[in-house]
Amino acid sequence: DHHVKIEYDTQVKNVIVDTQGHQKHAKRILLTQAGKDKVIELTDNDLVFVTNGSITESSTYGSHHQAARPTQALGGSWKLWENLARQSADFGHPDVFCKNLPGRSWFISATATVKNPQVEPYIERLTKRDLHDGKVNTGGIITVTDSNWMLSWTIHRQPHFKKQKENETIVWIYGLYSNTKGNYIKKRIVDCTGEEITKEWLYHLGVPEALIDDLAKESSINTVPVYMPFITSYFMPRVKGDRPDVVPEGSANLAFIGNFAESPSRDTVFTTEYSVRTAMEAVYTLLDVDRGVPEVFNSIYDLRELMRAMYYMNDKKPLKDMDLPIPKIVEKPLLKKLQGTWIGELMEQQHLL
Repeated sequence: DHHVKIEYDTQVKNVIVDTQGHQKHAKRILLTQAGKDKVIELTDNDLVFVTNGSITESSTYGSHHQAARPTQALGGSWKLWENLARQSADFGHPDVFCKNLPGRSWFISATATVKNPQVEPYIERLTKRDLHDGKVNTGGIITVTDSNWMLSWTIHRQPHFKKQKENETIVWIYGLYSNTKGNYIKKRIVDCTGEEITKEWLYHLGVPEALIDDLAKESSINTVPVYMPFITSYFMPRVKGDRPDVVPEGSANLAFIGNFAESPSRDTVFTTEYSVRTAMEAVYTLLDVDRGVPEVFNSIYDLRELMRAMYYMNDKKPLKDMDLPIPKIVEKPLLKKLQGTWIGELMEQQHLL
């Protein structure tokens, strides 16, 4: 409806950029479509927005009975960035993010569909919430700190998918350490089937070992592992210049968008918001739109948010019930002195007093 044309079965291989002098003009797009090589000629009135790099590129899928196949294939988005980077240092250094990722990296995620209600009590004793009340369940990610895989898992609002059955629960599971054997399954997570990942998860949930094999069957829980060779790429050490600026200096019609573009916004990668902000910045800059990109909410400088965080991090306890490193002889008069003050009022609003 907005005159956008989506081209399927198409792979952009390179954007040829004239980088003479201080100006950068995208001149041609080289691509393959339906297996045939094609060229799109460009003028400065044609704006090119490149999503360089991808954390889901080249992902492979396993099943409940099959491990996901490991791969280091770069795939189209990384090859495109490599071809652009050869033309100018201003286009970044993709090798920093896609080459030589350490073996201890996060490579495997898995989606578990829990169909057996016998599993639910082991989850709910940790979350203290009904799995099927339609609310956020784990709240955030639960990390098993004594897991050899550094196993983590999370459950969002259920149902997670429209066609999901009422009695089913969708769980996201991943392991940050890919080069160590599990505590219950003596294998690396990258070598495990969905069933084996399920068994390790159930073990850490506290399910009695005598029940694990039966509960981990596909009829009870169906788990699909995914191998993502670049899921750790966002977190690789980098310096300024490794990611290209959203609009490189002197660019007339070329911009980079996504989490591998350098934006001045005080945002963090691994978020949808970062990608949206880079896209806004790219469009507003190249089209000379007088509009600001929305600011990142500076919660770390907001006393109310810090107090609220303190309240929830201490299991919703007021200050008087917290185990604070303050002598009791000092604590009581200090809390009394806060009453009736502006700080005290804020603390009351956040349930600390």
